[in-house]
Amino acid sequence: MDKFVLVLLEASAALLLFYLVYSLWLRKETFFKENRFYLLVTAVISLILPWINFSYPSGNTQAITFTNLLEVVSVSANGYEASLIQKVTAWQWASIVYFLGFLFSFTLMLIKLVQITRIDKQSTQNYAGEYPENVRFVKADVVPFSFLNKIYINPAKYTPEQLGKIVAHERVHVRQQHTYDCLFYELLVVVFWFHPIVYKYREAAKEIHEYLADQGALVSGISGEAYQKLLFEQATGLQFLKLANSFNYSLVKKRIIMLTKIKSSKCAKIRMLFVLPVLVGLLLMFACKQLDQEINESPTLVNKEKSAFLDGNDSTNSEIDATQGAIVKTEDADGKKVDEKVYFMVDKMPVFSGEEGELRKFIASNINYPVEAAKSGIQGRVFVMFNVNSEGKVEKAKVVRGVHPLIDEEALRVINMLPNWTPGEHEGEKVSVQFTVPINFALSDK
Repeated sequence: MDKFVLVLLEASAALLLFYLVYSLWLRKETFFKENRFYLLVTAVISLILPWINFSYPSGNTQAITFTNLLEVVSVSANGYEASLIQKVTAWQWASIVYFLGFLFSFTLMLIKLVQITRIDKQSTQNYAGEYPENVRFVKADVVPFSFLNKIYINPAKYTPEQLGKIVAHERVHVRQQHTYDCLFYELLVVVFWFHPIVYKYREAAKEIHEYLADQGALVSGISGEAYQKLLFEQATGLQFLKLANSFNYSLVKKRIIMLTKIKSSKCAKIRMLFVLPVLVGLLLMFACKQLDQEINESPTLVNKEKSAFLDGNDSTNSEIDATQGAIVKTEDADGKKVDEKVYFMVDKMPVFSGEEGELRKFIASNINYPVEAAKSGIQGRVFVMFNVNSEGKVEKAKVVRGVHPLIDEEALRVINMLPNWTPGEHEGEKVSVQFTVPINFALSDK
């Protein structure tokens, strides 16, 4: 869930910055095709950016293999993660609110589609031959609109001359496939229903669609003066289907301004390059990570190749296969050195007792931020590796990447306190399985 929230937040930030570029430098220009392309591409880039990761070496990368990396447990100097139980509950409430908003927005979109489908079923084909075959006559009191490859219009509301101009306008929507843009922005609103900028994106796209359709209608041979007169004459009281491309009267003033506006110079298109520094900045913020950070903070990292194995018995040069395990030296009850196999992936993984998240709750509720560490400003993430043996007991706990002895020892202390697990099984036998848990010590829980 944390990853999903992070993706939503990063995509939301990208949408905001890209829209600011459009609003400040591109919105008033008359290169409508380029602006349509800009809005679509930047929206798609915003969705992709959070999933892109570029790694670069930081110069102090350590070759450490973290097996079965568990979810991070955080502890602050004010207390363990401001009550982990309360935080989990807060995330649950946030999830509920988000998905309720998601369902509501999705339902609204479905209602709009059902309305259009109902109008289509009640429409009749134009048999007279005065208009193209895809023009459908309706009795509904709606603004003329197009959806996919069909145009819907109530002929009783307009004169033959007006119908010709309106059909020419809607044919541009059909030819340029504006419906697919509309569907994309509707889905964007469904996913990011909480973000006001997605509504701005949808509104801007509809404006551009109208400008393009007006431009196309004039190119077809309609008089500019007659077309502007039509815009003035039309009533605004008809129902407006927002999902479809319609002969939108709410944009009349803006459309007339754009029809009479001097075309933007080709040099003005250079303003689109303003998006490049924004894109580079977003990549640096969201996608670029230091190699050691990416390795050490991955939520589920299990090596599937042979690599160095770190355990509590200085066997750092042993060869391992993550799907099988490693042979390590240990001592029996008499102190005699024996070989023991520790697995990383088994048929039935060990299970910590209780509900999901109980392991994190146990660690968080039993750990203390060392007073001396807090006073000295010491903080950081400690990685503790341990085995769950064939009897379910936790053993051989060791700090494999530490920060400072004060917090390293506290992390190790709590791991050694862990109660018994349900042991793992492989090929019908109970076996030892190795895990790594990251514990994050932060001076503030914000």
